[in-house]
Amino acid sequence: MTTPGRLLHDERGAVVSVWTAVIATTMVLVLGIAVDLSGLVHAKQQAADAAAQAARQAGQQLSTGTLLQQGRLEVRTRQARAAAVDYLEAVGMTGTATVEDGTTLVVTAQATYQPLFLSGMGIGTVQVSGTSSVRVLRVEDGTER
Repeated sequence: MTTPGRLLHDERGAVVSVWTAVIATTMVLVLGIAVDLSGLVHAKQQAADAAAQAARQAGQQLSTGTLLQQGRLEVRTRQARAAAVDYLEAVGMTGTATVEDGTTLVVTAQATYQPLFLSGMGIGTVQVSGTSSVRVLRVEDGTER
């Protein structure tokens, strides 16, 4: 038989409730970190892919006059930069494009990632970037010319 005073001091379920709250909070935090880290990796992959595609787009801007007159292939620098930046803007990113040695294109794409769960903990927008380079070659019978 239970007395009314004993009911007021019975704490048998209190420990289980505290552990349940701690474990649930920890699991939500771990889930949030996992979701936001995978989102960050995905944003970096998208930036790298965009940089590669922008470099490919820029690589299409070739100087046929140099090829015909001097026998070597060059990239039209101004048009290549514009093509790369236009591509990045079309996919919602910003970035830079440079032409090195007349045949190597380097494109860097910048994107932002807004954390879903960790933004509630004060972590704001994260900048991510991806870089790609393309070298334009003239190959004749399997040999670089």
